[in-house]
Amino acid sequence: RLVGGSMDCQRCRQPLLEASPGPGGRGLAPLGESYVVLPQSRRASALHASLNESLSQPVGGGVLQASSIHDQLQTVDRLVGLAERCASLPCGVPLCEDCASGVVRDLNARLRDAREERDRLQAAFAELEAGDGGPSHGALSDAEFAAEEAARELEVSELRAALASARRERSALADEAVRLRAQRAEQEAEEEAWHAVINGNTLRAQAEQEEATRERQLVQFCRRELARLGRVDVVSDVFRISSTGSFGTLNSLRLGRLPGVSVDWAEINAALGQVALLLVAVARESGARFSSHALLPMGSYSKAYKLDEPRAQYELHGSGSPHLGRIFGSSRFDKGLTMLLACASGLLAFAG
Repeated sequence: RLVGGSMDCQRCRQPLLEASPGPGGRGLAPLGESYVVLPQSRRASALHASLNESLSQPVGGGVLQASSIHDQLQTVDRLVGLAERCASLPCGVPLCEDCASGVVRDLNARLRDAREERDRLQAAFAELEAGDGGPSHGALSDAEFAAEEAARELEVSELRAALASARRERSALADEAVRLRAQRAEQEAEEEAWHAVINGNTLRAQAEQEEATRERQLVQFCRRELARLGRVDVVSDVFRISSTGSFGTLNSLRLGRLPGVSVDWAEINAALGQVALLLVAVARESGARFSSHALLPMGSYSKAYKLDEPRAQYELHGSGSPHLGRIFGSSRFDKGLTMLLACASGLLAFAG
């Protein structure tokens, strides 16, 4: 490469210097390029002279001399081939002196390595040829070779027999695997069926257990309710007997009248109906029976009658008219009250 009219080293990129005489002796000047234009007639002679001069230069301690143009062309061809082989080097030309020395050292090292490798290959080749020299170097005789060949054939036949046996065994194992897979499928189907049966039985058992638990809870609830109801006094809850002033009351209804205290007949009739109902309920609950009279609880219009005269019924309710009360004061109402008192007396006698 030209830099400012001079060439650079292809490895260190420093400008190349040439030896040129100076004023005081030898000196160094940059190496450049010059061009001289020669006539066409002189070019061939100059090229021939330059070629003879280059071939006459000492190379490697000797001088190349060519006796004819044919030898010169062969020499040039060898030089061109050498230049082509040098093209694979890690650096090109031109080179400075230091870089050229380094390249020479690298080439010498490669040359030593190549020679060492060549020596090793030659030694290995010599050993190989020495091993194949004759029967004295471990070669087998015909009998030994035949015996070894027979042993190898026997081994091969044994191996083939073992291979055939292994193939038969493999086929048998494959058939066994198919049979086991089918058996496993049957077992899985049977297992699924048993699982379905077990699950059904489990569900039924759970349902029955839940039903039994519900029935036990229902029985316990009924027992508690029965015990609670057994502690309940129905008569006391239905018929609340109390008093208000001088009057006895049944369910807050006053029973009777006093001078100076007016009680409505509707309240008295309702109280008499509650008394009749109370006597009938107590007699039925206790199992008592009235001997001569009977009562018909009908609310505010209850009645009483004799057992031997069931058609003759007497009212247990009075009238709100004072004139009618005075006219019929000792009539049917009084007889009904008498029968009511007789029934109460008989129930007291049964309880006592």
